[in-house]
Amino acid sequence: MTGPRYFALAQRVFAFSGVMAARAAEQEDDTSTTPRAAPRTEPTPAPEPAQVQSVAALAARFPEEIELVRVVADG
Repeated sequence: MTGPRYFALAQRVFAFSGVMAARAAEQEDDTSTTPRAAPRTEPTPAPEPAQVQSVAALAARFPEEIELVRVVADG
């Protein structure tokens, strides 16, 4: 993802919580007049274990998105 695209999306993150709160309020208003069904009691599936990959492996897999830069300190 390019830098300008990232920051364009990042600027909109702050509005997300307000939008979600407004949608939740709308849903409460809509469901207050309709009877609710009993919630399902099915067990939730166990989360899958996290997959770990090295940065070098990810850079090799996605060369257009990830650029590795070696920084050498003078001294």
